[in-house]
Amino acid sequence: MRLAKFLIISFAAFIFMIASPWNAQAVVSDANADLSSIHEGAGLLSPAFSPSITEYWVKMRSSETGFYTAATTANSDATMEYSMNGGSWVGVAYYASTGYLGTNRGDNTFQLRVTATNTTTTKTYTIHVYFPDTNDADLTDLRSSETTLNPNFQSNITNYTADVSYATSSISITGVLNDAAASVKINESNAANGATSSSIPLNVGSNIITVQTKSYNTNVNKTYTVTVTRAANTNADLSALTVSGSTLSPVFQSNQTAYTLPDVSNATDTLMVTPTLSDPTGAFVHMKVNGGSYTPVTSGYGLSMPLAVGSNTITLEVLAQDTSISKQYTIEVIRKNNDATLSGLTVTPGNLNEPFASSTLDYTMANVPYSTSSLAITPTLSDPTGAAVYVRINGGNDTQVSSGNPVSVPLIVGSNTVEVKVLAQDTAVAKIYTLSVERLKNSDAGLSSLSVSTGNLAFSPQVTDYSLTVSQSIYELTVKPVLSAGNSAATIQVRINGGGYVTVQSGMDSPILPLASGLPNVIDIYVTAQDGTSRQYTIKVILSGRPALNDLLLEDMQAKLTFSEPLLRASIDHTYYTIKNVTRNSDLSVTQVVYTPGTSVVKLIVSGQLLPGDEVKFDIKAGAVVSLIGEGNDAAGRTFVYGSPLQQLKQRLTDLDVEHDGIHINEIIAYMTAAFGHNDLNGDGQFNREDVVIIMSQIGTKVIP
Repeated sequence: MRLAKFLIISFAAFIFMIASPWNAQAVVSDANADLSSIHEGAGLLSPAFSPSITEYWVKMRSSETGFYTAATTANSDATMEYSMNGGSWVGVAYYASTGYLGTNRGDNTFQLRVTATNTTTTKTYTIHVYFPDTNDADLTDLRSSETTLNPNFQSNITNYTADVSYATSSISITGVLNDAAASVKINESNAANGATSSSIPLNVGSNIITVQTKSYNTNVNKTYTVTVTRAANTNADLSALTVSGSTLSPVFQSNQTAYTLPDVSNATDTLMVTPTLSDPTGAFVHMKVNGGSYTPVTSGYGLSMPLAVGSNTITLEVLAQDTSISKQYTIEVIRKNNDATLSGLTVTPGNLNEPFASSTLDYTMANVPYSTSSLAITPTLSDPTGAAVYVRINGGNDTQVSSGNPVSVPLIVGSNTVEVKVLAQDTAVAKIYTLSVERLKNSDAGLSSLSVSTGNLAFSPQVTDYSLTVSQSIYELTVKPVLSAGNSAATIQVRINGGGYVTVQSGMDSPILPLASGLPNVIDIYVTAQDGTSRQYTIKVILSGRPALNDLLLEDMQAKLTFSEPLLRASIDHTYYTIKNVTRNSDLSVTQVVYTPGTSVVKLIVSGQLLPGDEVKFDIKAGAVVSLIGEGNDAAGRTFVYGSPLQQLKQRLTDLDVEHDGIHINEIIAYMTAAFGHNDLNGDGQFNREDVVIIMSQIGTKVIP
């Protein structure tokens, strides 16, 4: 009947289009091969139709004669053809029915192909058609909104169980037929396919619900059974809880299970606890304290509970009528302690000279070096839950410490006294433990930097002897020594050629040191540490008329050469100067030589591949420059790393970022484990925490290659 109605409507629409020529439009060639609708008379599409979705599933009723459908195209001038189960393609008109198609019982594949008006664009829609047998009495789903069936539903499994709480007094069942033409009954009452049944009352315990199905041809009957177990009463609440002479916090509520009481005096050794059950006829309550044995108690009656010194936990366990259900209420109360002793006292670095004992109050330890600027004191309380501990040093302010946790105390040079004060829970009782320790004076007599007003020393903290060649025109110079970081107590003295020492402040220029002609000049820099340890640095200064290469600076593709003598001339022959990028095995070209007669500086303009962090080797041939008195230079060479320390850091991290996704911890680790990973970055002459901070600050940087 539905197919007949569909054919009549389709025929009427066709006649209307023929009889209305004024509505006809010219066929427009385009690439639109979409459908705008698919008729669902044989069954609903899954998923719902959309022009962009090309694959669907349909489940038919077994009572149908066969599969049929019709479709409309987005462009009414597009053409359509269909194929069933791989058969030949058959043309079909716009919204014209395919008619009943030969359809196999079980799985079928129907395809609808659309050809756009440009005749080259096609689109195929596929419908997987399931046509059940007339003797199919299976369910495809069986469920309840109030509970979960066990095991998970399968058509071939007919027996299920489910559990519900005591509060669930009824449930509903929903059965979904594999063949919508079959029929279903729930507890002998007719039910609609896929619809929720009427409410089914449940007794406490086991309840059997039957779901009976009958195939469309009535030849096959099938019964699914659901056994629902409704639990017994699970009320395990208290309706009241009181403690004689005290008040619970928070105020009692049945659903609140944890309570505390105000601390009680050491003299209070018991408490009377009275519980009242919400279900006094079926439930049961018993109590214990501090993990002891449970003692039964009658609802509404009190039981005396003993208290230990310190923390106490009173536990009340309620068992419901359903004995698998229980609930615990706890009451926490502290009985004050008078213990003001330590059970342990440790110090790091180092150890106590005397074995620790709670009753021993005075301790000493071996002297610590100057580098130990603080100690970690770890006191452990005998009563960690009630007592409090405070630490101070050299009469300073008390600092409260958690038992068993270290606190850092600073040390001065010389004698130090650490006091550890313990206050018992009864704060009228206190004890003070003392520790005496001496911090030795600083023995560091090193410099972190040493420079001269003329020339370059290439200073290293581990090197004490240096040579410096300067022009004969230089008659005096100064030195600038800098102490190691944090070493303000050391002193610096400077002298020249065995004369008297003069004191120089760290980081400041020395007084002018006159240079004698005709012999080497020796400058002594004498450093005395706080504890008297000393170190002497020596600079041998040689006056020469021969120009020596004192300094080389390569920056922004310019090499600045500084010589010891004013120059008469410099060779503009580029072959006198060789610059090689060792890292990248490439030569840099000298394109121009710039100098001014009478100065000691020559500039070379260079070109080539050069990045921060590259190792560079520079060589200058003999006779490249000539001093004012006609002396030529000796051949010389220098090897150095290009770029400032920070520039080198950034470039090396960029080189490590091979995935070009920014600097992350992997690149940081790779940098710090490389040979250059401990380079000084902030100019203080050492690699320390400040340099690590600079490295870590590069995380997140992203360089676009």
